[in-house]
Amino acid sequence: MLERMFLSAWYGSSKWTYILWPLMLLYRYVVNNKRSTYLANKDLSVTPVPVIIVGNLTVGGTGKTPVVQTLVRYLQKQGYKPGIISRGYGGKVTVFPYSINAVDESQFVGDEPYMLFHSLNVPVVIDPQRKHALQHIVTLGVDIVISDDGMQHYNLPRDIEICVLDGSRGLGNQELIPVGPLREPSDRLDSVDFVLESANEISNTNFVIKPKAWVNVSTGKRLALNDFRVGSVVDAIAGIGNPHKFFQSLKSLNIKCSNYAFPDHYAYQKNDLGKFKGQILMTEKDAVKIRPFAHDNMWFLEIEASLSDTFFERFSQKISALNFERKH
Repeated sequence: MLERMFLSAWYGSSKWTYILWPLMLLYRYVVNNKRSTYLANKDLSVTPVPVIIVGNLTVGGTGKTPVVQTLVRYLQKQGYKPGIISRGYGGKVTVFPYSINAVDESQFVGDEPYMLFHSLNVPVVIDPQRKHALQHIVTLGVDIVISDDGMQHYNLPRDIEICVLDGSRGLGNQELIPVGPLREPSDRLDSVDFVLESANEISNTNFVIKPKAWVNVSTGKRLALNDFRVGSVVDAIAGIGNPHKFFQSLKSLNIKCSNYAFPDHYAYQKNDLGKFKGQILMTEKDAVKIRPFAHDNMWFLEIEASLSDTFFERFSQKISALNFERKH
């Protein structure tokens, strides 16, 4: 309830969060101090392999996880051996750094790292101190590292920063937390290497989230979008940063259903789904937590982030330049 109140104010017309202005000033001081300290020591930070941060400037979902998946697959096609580091938000791991393995459960390592590990089959290491995760993952044979989030985690050295924005929400009221949704001032965008914004059409700075297929949560059976049949009773659930985005995707696929939003990273229990009697549609991030008690009437929508050829050209050039510098 509180989360929805803040989101409504940050991205709507309500002004009640401005009573928190003094807290925002304190937050701004801390953020600016961290940034200044990082910049003062930036030249001393040398990464063992190229490190790419895929992060965001705002609180909530922006589509960065599908972007991470697309970048990893692209790098694999180029002959690289990528690995992913993550905070492991929502997990129960207590000993770090921790390398995810096939027998781990999503509740233990966190939903997003779990999903990335199983969808990409690359090393994924979690640690709240991402610098320690980086130090560990390079021992696993990777030659390039992507940090899922971590743009504001300044003890992690980085070579390339990619900031992902939600095209439908933008920067909201453009104020810092807690008055607005910004983790850092908006001019931080001027310092990153790439800004990618979700949109309806691909351009040099835009990307598109495209539905790929429907996958049965229980059995793993895949159906092409055109082969999926919707029943008479259909409910959609979403426990992600921006549930509305998923519901809009269903609408674009001409699927009529009742929509139910849960908090981001929600830890589903079996009884949460007891009231639903027909098909249940969800995101892949929801599915990894529901799989242990899933039924064959549950499906997740597999998606991919499509980026422009121009972006990939510039991205590849930057990586090649980084590798050249390391060799010379």
